[in-house]
Amino acid sequence: MPDKVICVGFCCVDVCIRGVAQIDFSRELIPVKETSIWIGGDAVNEAYVLNKLGNKVELIIGLGNDPTADFIRMVLDAAGVDYSKSVTNPDSPSMLSVPLIREDAERSFFNASRPESLSYRVDPEKIRGARVVSLASLYFPPFDDVDNALAVARAAKENGAIVCADMMYSEGCRLETYRDLWPYIDYFFPNQEEARGLTGEEDPDRMAERILSFGAANVIIKIGKRGCLARNRDTRMIVPPFLVEAVDTTGAGDNFAAGFIAGLMEGQDLYHCCRYANAAASIAVRHIGASTGIKSREQLQEVLDSEKEVSHAL
Repeated sequence: MPDKVICVGFCCVDVCIRGVAQIDFSRELIPVKETSIWIGGDAVNEAYVLNKLGNKVELIIGLGNDPTADFIRMVLDAAGVDYSKSVTNPDSPSMLSVPLIREDAERSFFNASRPESLSYRVDPEKIRGARVVSLASLYFPPFDDVDNALAVARAAKENGAIVCADMMYSEGCRLETYRDLWPYIDYFFPNQEEARGLTGEEDPDRMAERILSFGAANVIIKIGKRGCLARNRDTRMIVPPFLVEAVDTTGAGDNFAAGFIAGLMEGQDLYHCCRYANAAASIAVRHIGASTGIKSREQLQEVLDSEKEVSHAL
């Protein structure tokens, strides 16, 4: 059986600014609690965390030709993440993002326009030999191109892989955009706000039902302090979170996806995959940066062992 995960999506460098109460642009110097720089982007975060959890990972991203890309390569090389199938655009910069982390640990982002390096074509021949293939963000480059997303999902299924997908919501996202794609998706991980925007529904169960009606096999909706709601055609469950005091929520959803995929790689059932996901997210939000919290599989296990399992089928 294949023993690797292929993560496909976008990359960036995050310049994190923590402790922003308000910004007074009349001042030359605006004090904050902390600043840091680290790799970011959905696929990068997933791959980096999965690697720390002991999984063999291949990462496919679009890189520019600039110091930002050099920094991404340096960090991935040091971590031992294989990004050899990635695509470099010599005429484009890479993406740089500035998350402003507020005192409540939530964040806003300063971003310039999307560089061309994000909009690369994925060669379906590269989607081979994986147990799990992750389309790390639908509705965002490179998967704002529906044909690109379909090519990856079809290649994954032809090779017997499990297909997971997350998303990045923007105004105007619709389920219908990926009408042909949803039947290829085994696990979909929107948060509650994203699922609301996609479906127009207010109740998470109704959101999940609507997405399932388009052909996705399993929908796992992140519902904040309640944990996550997991639905398929036969099962409904709410899996409670591991409650912690959050410092930075940047990348929490990507860590959630990585934790869930780690469960799949270990052959866990839906409930235990959700517990892995919640545990990974709880570690992530206690640290500054999108992928700096998780250090090892043993660390994840300590969190899993910290709370008793509960009855989950509802």
